[in-house]
Amino acid sequence: MMFPNSNKPVVKKLTSRSLKANRTRNRFVILAIVLTTWLITSFFSIGLSNYKTFEMQQLKINGTMADVYLTSPSEQQMNKLKELSYIKTIGLQSRVGNVINTPEIGDLNLALLWYDSTEWTEMRKPVIDGLKGTYPDKENEIAVPLWILQSMGMDDPQIGMSLPLTYSFTRDGVKSQQSSNFVLSGWFTDYSHVRTGNSGAMLVSGAFATAHGVDLKNPKNATILFNEKNTDRLISRLQQDIPLGKNQKLEPVSNQSSTSSDRTATLIGYAGIILFVMLSGYLLIYNVLYISVSRDTRFYGLLRTLGTTQRQIKKIVRAQASRLALIAIPLGLAAGAVTSFVMVPLAMSTMDLDTGVVISFHPLIFIGAALFAWLTTMFSAIKPASIAGKVSPIEAVRYTGTMVKAKTKRGTGGSKLHRLAWRNIFRVKKRAMVVFLSLFLGLTTFLVINTLVLSMSTDHFIAEYMDNDFTLSNQTMSFGFEGEEKAKITGDMIKEIQDIKGVKEVFKAYTGIGQIKYDPEVFSKYVDEFAKSYHTDRPTDDQLAEPQSMFSMTHVIGVDADQVKKMEEKLGITVDMERFEKGEIALLDNFNLGGIKIGDNFQISPINSDAAQSFEIGGLADFSSLGSSHFVAPNVYISHTAMEKLMNDPLISKVYINADPKDWKPITDQLEGLIGGDGELKLESKLYMEKFMESAKLTFYIMGGGIALILALIGILNYVNIMYTGVVARKLEFAVMESIGMTSKQMRKLLLFEGAGYAIISTLLISTIGTLISYGAYSLFSQEATYAVFSFPTLPLSIAIVLVFAVCLSVPLIAYKQIKKDSIVERLRQME
Repeated sequence: MMFPNSNKPVVKKLTSRSLKANRTRNRFVILAIVLTTWLITSFFSIGLSNYKTFEMQQLKINGTMADVYLTSPSEQQMNKLKELSYIKTIGLQSRVGNVINTPEIGDLNLALLWYDSTEWTEMRKPVIDGLKGTYPDKENEIAVPLWILQSMGMDDPQIGMSLPLTYSFTRDGVKSQQSSNFVLSGWFTDYSHVRTGNSGAMLVSGAFATAHGVDLKNPKNATILFNEKNTDRLISRLQQDIPLGKNQKLEPVSNQSSTSSDRTATLIGYAGIILFVMLSGYLLIYNVLYISVSRDTRFYGLLRTLGTTQRQIKKIVRAQASRLALIAIPLGLAAGAVTSFVMVPLAMSTMDLDTGVVISFHPLIFIGAALFAWLTTMFSAIKPASIAGKVSPIEAVRYTGTMVKAKTKRGTGGSKLHRLAWRNIFRVKKRAMVVFLSLFLGLTTFLVINTLVLSMSTDHFIAEYMDNDFTLSNQTMSFGFEGEEKAKITGDMIKEIQDIKGVKEVFKAYTGIGQIKYDPEVFSKYVDEFAKSYHTDRPTDDQLAEPQSMFSMTHVIGVDADQVKKMEEKLGITVDMERFEKGEIALLDNFNLGGIKIGDNFQISPINSDAAQSFEIGGLADFSSLGSSHFVAPNVYISHTAMEKLMNDPLISKVYINADPKDWKPITDQLEGLIGGDGELKLESKLYMEKFMESAKLTFYIMGGGIALILALIGILNYVNIMYTGVVARKLEFAVMESIGMTSKQMRKLLLFEGAGYAIISTLLISTIGTLISYGAYSLFSQEATYAVFSFPTLPLSIAIVLVFAVCLSVPLIAYKQIKKDSIVERLRQME
């Protein structure tokens, strides 16, 4: 009868002693796990931080979480909105009045707005910073954005301080003016003025709104947040579910379009990078553990001779890996956190981000990174432990560091050093493959990052997004529900611009809202394409023909004939300029949907007017560079002459200016002086775009380069570990070779050949497969960034290859120098 005997204390003691006896091995394992954990944490944290930063920037500039706004919603519409499954939240607001400009107010365009609790807490509060105090509750309380208070000379606001204002309001159809001393209930940092310029809003209470004739049950605006980000499609769907009444608007808060266009290429790109990251980390941990366990085969064999079971050896190996992981994983997570908090702000600081930087410290990233590193470590220990456990005691004792069967090879030249080096490289094929794959992954990532950055052509970027050197925009044309259109660009201003030295061309554009008559013979196929593209149900022709249908409204843009001439070649169209200038033909923006034919006629009229004019379709193209959002109906582009006939006193929305590049800087200074800091006018220029693109490239270099650097470091570390430990493990073999006459010089030459073999094969892999992968990454990238131009990173890659050769050639020599410290006799005695 046998009695159970617990060997747990013995196994535990052997684990501890083995760890203490292998300090060098432990450092490599810990470094491998730290790098892997650091890599995964940094990649996801930096990527998520970058995404969230730009997403939050857009939201803060919009000033609301809402996707669209609906003006003058009826009770029936509100009830219907609450029933729609694709709507997440509905906020309500009303303009109570307008602040009258005084010397203290200056040229600010300020409104008094009331928000309901949903609008304030769910739409507005998430996109403001530094809230002090509360939303107004009493009739005389007011909350004000900090930038407005500072514009009024109040740099140190205090809760409860008095704020005298004169304002106008309309009650029962009668416009009145009144002065009051408000009490400041709160202030906050608001960024919407970055978009709207001098315009902003002060917030008042429901009691104040009611006292000034506002019916809170019938608000002037409803803001809507969708469950999805497919804004364009959902707007089209919403227009069908709640038909608009006369003078109602349903428009996106942001001019940036959000559709469900195919993002497969982007997802494939992200998946590829994640695969590289995961595989590189796995290879490093697995390889270090495999080599370290293989080196200890003699130790485990001796344990087998003493009666240690295979199961106990496995337990010892796993316990060692577990203890090292417990030390390394927290260090890797800490390094990843530091990288996120340092690298993201550093990268973002190169760009003009007034809204701040969002650092993503999501627990799932760190939990996932720790879990992956832990599982990889434990999984990596399984096979090495199994190998050590299965080796018989006799084989283990005779182990010399290269468990490979000798093969008889006939032929001449077998003793030549370069042939011997070649056989040594592939002596243990698995190790060689790990080295090549690891170096390949690191260098390929480095190659891909540099290819993408160098392919970000500044000239093509500017040409893609700007047809003209300067664009001056009237920001009041896109204020939506918080502003009103004003004639900010005048004829006198245009004359001053034309007189600036160096200015060659000046074009102006008018913008207005028109009513387009639906003709099924002209627009039926277009609506079919629109519904298919935006995945929405197609209304019937009778529904579309109704005065307030989803098709009834369109943007009408009056453009300069000379500008159309310049755009003909770029857009691939031919326009009858004589008929265009006369106002007989119009150009339509078909958003590449098709379904519209040149030569067909359609009618358009101003809002709330029956004075329709007929136009022939004289050209179809994507005119989005002229900058205007769109309704369901295509935007209409007509000449200045036709615009002045169609609409009374149309407002100038944009001025396009061209000049010699050498004059851009002085012209920019003069245009900025002409604007005089008026936030309702926005100046864009190719000079600004150049600076923005260079900042974006630097940001990409810092973030992407950081990941590539870690991956390259992992690949090099894998080589260093394999080569160094391989040379040390072969010291008995080297001792035998030296004992039969091989000189130290020949030994060094042999090792140099081996290192050169690794470097040459790695270079060939990068030059062929790596180049194909980098071009594939560029192809995916160029589908999103149409301005990209393929540029092979010859110089960065050359530097990387020189570094690889330097490492591959130096490491084996350093390892050989270490084992040479012992004499041949001492090394041969270790065979006994």
